[in-house]
Amino acid sequence: MSDASTYMAGGDSGQGATPPGSGPSPWQAVERRVLLSRLHELEQKARHLQGHEAHLRELSREVDLLSRLSRAAHALHRAVDLRELLDAALGQCAALLRADKVSLLLHEPQANELVVVKACGVFSVPIEGLRLPVGQGVAGYVALHREPLRVEDIARDGRFAVRDSGRYATGSFLCVPVQDNGSLLGVLSATDREDRQPFSAEDLRGAAALASELALALRRVQQVEAGQAGQRQLMAKLAHELRNPLDGALRFLNLTLAGHSPAASRRRYLLASKQGLERLNGIVEGLVGLSGCARADDGPVSVNDLATQAVTLQEGKAQQRGVRVELDLADGLPPVPGGLGLFQVFTNLVSNALDAMEAGGGTLAVSSRREGGAIVVRVADTGCGMPPEVLEGLFTPFFTTKPAGRGMGLGLAVCREVMDRLQGRMEVTSKPGHGTVFTVAVPCGTIPQGAARP
Repeated sequence: MSDASTYMAGGDSGQGATPPGSGPSPWQAVERRVLLSRLHELEQKARHLQGHEAHLRELSREVDLLSRLSRAAHALHRAVDLRELLDAALGQCAALLRADKVSLLLHEPQANELVVVKACGVFSVPIEGLRLPVGQGVAGYVALHREPLRVEDIARDGRFAVRDSGRYATGSFLCVPVQDNGSLLGVLSATDREDRQPFSAEDLRGAAALASELALALRRVQQVEAGQAGQRQLMAKLAHELRNPLDGALRFLNLTLAGHSPAASRRRYLLASKQGLERLNGIVEGLVGLSGCARADDGPVSVNDLATQAVTLQEGKAQQRGVRVELDLADGLPPVPGGLGLFQVFTNLVSNALDAMEAGGGTLAVSSRREGGAIVVRVADTGCGMPPEVLEGLFTPFFTTKPAGRGMGLGLAVCREVMDRLQGRMEVTSKPGHGTVFTVAVPCGTIPQGAARP
């Protein structure tokens, strides 16, 4: 055999192929360990990448949910009235949860019931207008406990009795409370996912977030509609108050112009027309005061001087009714802002107190004190007092308990506007048969001591 053949066969040199039956060479063992270590590193990186991929999928779902919630919230807050808001709420809820059936139940606190005001989807029976006591059914359960609820299968949930299993395609429900600052407004309910799978925890989170936005939009719309209703009521009252004296004045003026009545009658007609026009002027002045457009001088004044002047102005009225007047005015009170506006408040309160003692007798007590950072004036009477239903509407424009022609119902509304402008407060306590106390508090401490005017 040649040398080349001997070398290739690995002869006596000891180099070349490993003889059969012997173990791996050292360099092969090292290479195997390196490969195994490298493989282990690659497996760890793969698991790490899988974790990142799962996290990215979760983030993608979260972003998608937030995006859908953002579109839903925009649609809710764009609604201008309750009807439009209900349509938007149920449409967005159905799209967000991919549910076939959704409904909104509003809470009626007095009856402690839920009322289905809007339903979306094909129900076996009409449900709009249905009433559900709080605590009954899934929606009633949520209203009672004020917590979001996910039911995977109502047939297996011992909290609820299954009455009509054929009413829904699945037994999975989602119900979330619609509440604002702890006040229950209603319940948002959904059932029958499009894929007929149970609702997920993510669905519950989305429904709860949507309910929060719905609560804000619902409160806003309710406030707007309440304000509009108040404006319509105010306009109706204003038209009524203006029409009566205007009709009277026109009637008497026409009788005067007809020339068929004696001179004495024509004079009486003109006086009656004058009284009607004066009443119209009083209404207009009250409305101007209520609007705050023509504000009285708010310069610094002495509260004691204003209170004394208000009582003095009504002195004859008090004597005529046999009312005893008591003044208890603290010395050394600092001046406060208010001027003629505050004088108008005191005059109105004193006049109302005397009217409450129209039957004769009684006591009118006016006092002043410094309490903290405010000057507090109390006007108390021992008159007839007022029930709670009267107190509720006391500061409402054109609200009055006086006989026709005796009051326009603007005085206290104007007083409240003056106090709001002065950043003060006005409170009243009263009970039928036990008199009334009005409390007026005006902030002080911002006017130099020597700036008061008598």
